Amino acid sequence: MPDGASGCEIEPALDFEQATGLIVERARQIVTQLIETRGYDGPPFLPHEFARLLGIKKIVKTDLGKTSAVLLRFNDGPVIKVNQNHNLGRQNFSCAHEIGHILFSELKLERRIEDVEFRTFNPQAHTIARGKAKERLCHAAATELLMPELVFRKYLSGFGVSINSIDQLASIFKVSLQTTAIRIAEVSPEPCLALLWKLWGRSKPKGLRFMWRVGPGRKSRGKANYMPVHTLVRYPSKLHRAYEHDSPVKSFKRFKVDNVKKRLPLESKGFGRGDTRRVISLAFLGR
Repeated sequence: MPDGASGCEIEPALDFEQATGLIVERARQIVTQLIETRGYDGPPFLPHEFARLLGIKKIVKTDLGKTSAVLLRFNDGPVIKVNQNHNLGRQNFSCAHEIGHILFSELKLERRIEDVEFRTFNPQAHTIARGKAKERLCHAAATELLMPELVFRKYLSGFGVSINSIDQLASIFKVSLQTTAIRIAEVSPEPCLALLWKLWGRSKPKGLRFMWRVGPGRKSRGKANYMPVHTLVRYPSKLHRAYEHDSPVKSFKRFKVDNVKKRLPLESKGFGRGDTRRVISLAFLGR
């Protein structure tokens, strides 16, 4: 029987990039609606403002233990609960992520995403991959809601693409430092990478372990591309100097770029206190 002969319309499967485009475009429409409603386009863009536009009944701050946020659906409108013990930037992103789940359902992306990652003989892998893809789509929506690309680019242009801009932009857009660094790497007109380093090891002094990188742009090419050659930096180093002090530190580091090793300029700075202390770096591909 030909497709559609039963009278049911069969929707084409989307790849991950197409699905990302759909949910980001929907987030942009909501941002545009908010800007028109309030009459100005300046940050911050806060979850409670979007809640009024989307019929969300209320946002409740409460103790959720280790959970960041939950979305509860009721007949008279959804309720979002956010962990009150987290900092404001994390609360805002967690709440926007749950709004992303609302957009995901609205766009009916669940049944339209098929092979979002890769094929494998593991029977659970496809389900796991779909779950991860769903979370990434909701992250993309949350990012666009809180840091709309056009507005964020304008402010980034004013401050300049620098490790020093992270603090200022995070404060203006009311988001976390890590989220801000990621957004810079995604939309910066100057190709760059955002990297996170964490203190690692039992011996003292400890090394700094590479945790993740984002960029250049939104599409990360192969996993081996744009990766630091050495993922554990031993003491002493300029990264350790950034960890130990609050001033930015400039250095150079070797990366795998397009299957060759290149020495890239790096700007690094330590953020946080105690167990939450991390080093964020920006690596520049064109300098």
